[in-house]
Amino acid sequence: MEKKKQFDYKWVIVAVSFLMVMISLGFASSTRSLFPDEIAKDLEVQRSLIAIGDSIRFVATAVINLFFGSLIVKLGPKKLILAGFVCLTASMLCYATAENLILIYIGGALLGIGFSWTSTTMVGYIINVWCKENKGTIMGAVLASNGLGGAIAIQVVGSVIDPTVTGSYRKAYFLIAAVMTVMAVIMLIFFRDKPKDADPSVLAAPEKKKKKRGRDWAGVEFSVLLKKPYFWAAMLCIFCTGLILQGTGGISAMHMKDVGVDYDRVKALLSFGSLILAGSKFLTGFLYDRFGLRTTATSCTLLAIISCFVLIAVQPTNLGFVLAIIYVILHQCALPLETIMLPIYAADLFGQRSYNKVLGICVSVNTAGYACGGYLMNLCFDIFDSYVPALYIVGFLTIAILILLQFVISAAHREQKRVMEEEQAALEAASATA
Repeated sequence: MEKKKQFDYKWVIVAVSFLMVMISLGFASSTRSLFPDEIAKDLEVQRSLIAIGDSIRFVATAVINLFFGSLIVKLGPKKLILAGFVCLTASMLCYATAENLILIYIGGALLGIGFSWTSTTMVGYIINVWCKENKGTIMGAVLASNGLGGAIAIQVVGSVIDPTVTGSYRKAYFLIAAVMTVMAVIMLIFFRDKPKDADPSVLAAPEKKKKKRGRDWAGVEFSVLLKKPYFWAAMLCIFCTGLILQGTGGISAMHMKDVGVDYDRVKALLSFGSLILAGSKFLTGFLYDRFGLRTTATSCTLLAIISCFVLIAVQPTNLGFVLAIIYVILHQCALPLETIMLPIYAADLFGQRSYNKVLGICVSVNTAGYACGGYLMNLCFDIFDSYVPALYIVGFLTIAILILLQFVISAAHREQKRVMEEEQAALEAASATA
């Protein structure tokens, strides 16, 4: 008698991971550009001072992610996820009740800690443990929920904030805090740390498996990686990517309003962008599984370059609004460089042996770029009363990063080939002596 096939609980894990990202990043991150101007007016401070709160958030994420590898082994993902949602809820309450910059900065720190355990790094770990095939595609689908969540959140939160109908950003933050609490309860009920039949060794270094294009490989020891120039060059690329994409994305709505684009149109563009982001993350994972790292990373970086220069040309005219739409599409299609591509970089460039540690560092370095990007873009506005000079600078910087990235990928793949050839030779030698 044929044994009845049992339901694979990994799909429940994928589903709740999808919801986790949809709520955490969708509501607490994708809506961020709606708040700074309102907070600055309410507290009567400059935008650059509000942007320091974002910098603190990103520094907190960067620091916490440095310890991700050891924390995940000691505590497991479920405890970290629940702690993350506690931090996110507390952060929203700080923002909602802040009467000065101190609570804004405390809220930024809590937000950064919360994202460390509920977004990209955690998803990279979960998919690596629970999914044996098509990791890039599944990870892309899960991280794409950020776009769906953002599309919903921007409309809901934007309506609550809308100053034309005596809205309040404080009420919006209370609403987001309530949503975070509900999501924490869902994770408490449904999430499991690992499959029942999981091999303990997989939790630290998942088994080596060859794919068509995006390939897992054994990698080298972390201490050896630190001596490789391409490792540090990769970190520079990842840092600058975070600076550029978060810097431009964080000020795009304010720049459009500054040049005269209607607020309702800006809000509609942000929601539209979130939907594009959902599709772009899934497509990025799919492209990686089919065509490999170089094609995927190069395509996203080229789109980032073009988006910077298109944003400069946005104006309150019909043509200018068309350019705004084009900017949103290009920027959202480039954003996977700071999410799904980080776990892919960690696995493809550096291998599985140090995966968890390198993934945490990749996210930390990328987030350090976030911390610099938002502050520098807003500092530029305070100095020049315009974001245009900064947009020109980051546009040309992205071109330099694209060139450097080609050398990084070539060097990493040469190292991969060398390691795999040595492993094959060792296996053949062992077979000959057996």
